[in-house]
Amino acid sequence: MSNNITGPSDVESMMPNTDTIPEDDVFAVLSSQRRRFALHCLQKYGGPMALADMADEIAVWENDTDIADISPEEVKRIYVSLYHTHVPKLEDADIVEYSQERDMVALSENAEQVTAHIEPYDE
Repeated sequence: MSNNITGPSDVESMMPNTDTIPEDDVFAVLSSQRRRFALHCLQKYGGPMALADMADEIAVWENDTDIADISPEEVKRIYVSLYHTHVPKLEDADIVEYSQERDMVALSENAEQVTAHIEPYDE
């Protein structure tokens, strides 16, 4: 059996096209419960998710009640914080991809480096 790998660059070219997220960035991202909930939403639904739907889910988890019992103002407050703070931090860390045009969020190829550190949320 012949091994055609001649050096480190050959090994790197065989690896998936993901960047290693620095450990400090992982822990900084995970320091916010809302960001952990956002990542959990994306894992739970397994694909891109509308930011408004994510805000609904997070409102339910944070208030531990049904969406019908949560005011539209509370959901909007969560949506605004996701839009202005949490999704940009996750995107800057290359953990999610956000389409402003479609208002959709999806896990990036690098997300597994972070999501491996969060425990599933019991509903």
